[in-house]
Amino acid sequence: MCDIVGKHRARGKRKTIVIVAEGAIAADLTPITSKDVLKVLVDRLGLDTRVTTLGHVQRGGTAVAWDRILATLQGVEAVEAVLQSTPETPSPMIGIVENKICRKPLVEAVKLTKQVAQAISEKNFKKAISLRDSEFVEHLSNFMAINSADHNEPVLPLEQRLNIAIR
Repeated sequence: MCDIVGKHRARGKRKTIVIVAEGAIAADLTPITSKDVLKVLVDRLGLDTRVTTLGHVQRGGTAVAWDRILATLQGVEAVEAVLQSTPETPSPMIGIVENKICRKPLVEAVKLTKQVAQAISEKNFKKAISLRDSEFVEHLSNFMAINSADHNEPVLPLEQRLNIAIR
């Protein structure tokens, strides 16, 4: 993080937003808090740093059409699950995978979640990532590409670069 923020500052970027997820942990499994991040940014980089903790209302924002459509589609699937269930049918979990509503047994979903937690506790991060759905892997890959310290380095030699003007 310090490497990336430092390089951004060296390039003239004056503002940085660092988001710390609830339950964030370091590679050694120690918790990472917003106060820890603040201390590192102040001590190592000498940055004027503030922490803002978002409440539950601030996280989601105002619902948009997609939110309402998604809730309706999941509601329809939940009703269909109830109508199709028998006493032997396992309790379902209604979710979304690759923009498609899906239904799977709740026990399986919980088991998979526990496997991810187990892999993390064993510091087997590759396994933990592989247990997640394909969208998670894709989003992680995109996040890592966007947030690499050297993503602004030129790919082509100077003589092969193009200039683009918009008028």
